[in-house]
Amino acid sequence: MQHNAGAKVRAGRLTIAIPTLNRVDLLKRSLESALAQTSDEVEILVSDNGSTDTTAQFLASYHDPRLRVIRHAVTVPRAQHGTLIFAEITTEFVLVLSDDDWIEPEFAEQVLALFQRHPELSFVYTGCFEHYDDVVLPAVVGPEVESSFAFIAAQAANRRQVSWCACVTRVADLRRFGPQPDERIMGDMFFWTKIAFLGPVGCVAQPLAHYVVLRPQGDNESRATPIIAWAEDTKKLHDEIIANVKRYGGQADYLAALRVDINRYMWGTVANQFIWARLSGMAPWQCVESLPYCFKLKGWRLLNLLPMLAALLFPKKLVRALVLKRARRLSAYRMRVT
Repeated sequence: MQHNAGAKVRAGRLTIAIPTLNRVDLLKRSLESALAQTSDEVEILVSDNGSTDTTAQFLASYHDPRLRVIRHAVTVPRAQHGTLIFAEITTEFVLVLSDDDWIEPEFAEQVLALFQRHPELSFVYTGCFEHYDDVVLPAVVGPEVESSFAFIAAQAANRRQVSWCACVTRVADLRRFGPQPDERIMGDMFFWTKIAFLGPVGCVAQPLAHYVVLRPQGDNESRATPIIAWAEDTKKLHDEIIANVKRYGGQADYLAALRVDINRYMWGTVANQFIWARLSGMAPWQCVESLPYCFKLKGWRLLNLLPMLAALLFPKKLVRALVLKRARRLSAYRMRVT
């Protein structure tokens, strides 16, 4: 592992950590958005996971005292890369920003101000724009402060959307619950579904982050997970949530309602994964092989069959067009009601 020579990093409260690998074409926007922050309490850490493109030369062209660059000679698994990054951070808070996502200039200032007003918060997330090609879809957010149980229940009912690129946590909490096991897929949810039980959850409702879900030149790599692996990881997350609700004193009626919403959420996310599997190149017959497993899950409804049938019956190009059409329709609705 190599550190950039002569880097002199200023003291701050928030590190914006950007892991990257062979995506120099996307990294510029992400890095520039971090450097454009209006807060003077920000440090930026770019961790190059062994890129073989021109990433090293690109990063060498920056000479900002807030920026520190780490280069790994050998590419390591994503979860291990995250652990290495967390070990390097010296600030209290961290935002992990994917190299294809970006944030607005006032992101850090707004989030740190909320932590200043409410130091008891477990973590803070902001509003976020999800990008599906040229379609911009605003995420669903909650109040400025809500209890752990209220947040978890709302998230299970699809009334909250937390993107990792919009989520600021304490570094100590990431280390407390880490390292993320190599077999776990959804690293963001692995952490914040645990951290959320440490105190109230904060939200800056303004859309200050941008999460790229679908790109014209390539899709979000985290969506390319095989269907059954995605379902198994989601099930582990839900089991951990239920265990934490019991641990922190959740009442029986709360647990009963939460289980219903979790089962519905499970089936919804697994059904949608058929779509993402097809968009990532999986053949229809490979999707069919997952059906016996899926129909053993609780909470399925006829509505969930629609994305599954589309993935199985339609060509990839049409599946993509349907995803964009739905995103466009949902965007228009959310823009009207917000």
